Amino acid sequence: MTCAQSSCVRLVCPALSVEPQCFDLSLVWGTDNELEATITDGDGKAIAINNDTISLTVNESVGGAAVFVKTNGPGQHSEPGQGQTVFEIDAADTATASATAWTYWIYEIRRTTAGGDTRVHLTGQFAVRPTI
Repeated sequence: MTCAQSSCVRLVCPALSVEPQCFDLSLVWGTDNELEATITDGDGKAIAINNDTISLTVNESVGGAAVFVKTNGPGQHSEPGQGQTVFEIDAADTATASATAWTYWIYEIRRTTAGGDTRVHLTGQFAVRPTI
């Protein structure tokens, strides 16, 4: 799904670009969650991340303050040969979200190679919904 078809908040994803893929994420306030990310090339094929550092950054808005950051380095990926890493998102990470109304932030998943090259692979809205 492209951003033009979804409701990415505060982002404009062009139709033809080297921009990262845009996916919206949501989770329930006050819960522990695992987010598995697969890092892919421009053709959607998984790439090995054995020696890479993958970070998840959630900000209040574009250019806004960081809400939380998770980083997995070499040796911490779930299936590095398949480009997969898992981020543990604890209830405490989203504690500043509203417990009674939806909270909308923005996230990006960034890969830094052993050689220091950095690229954003995934980005989009990060929504936290209240419990019912």
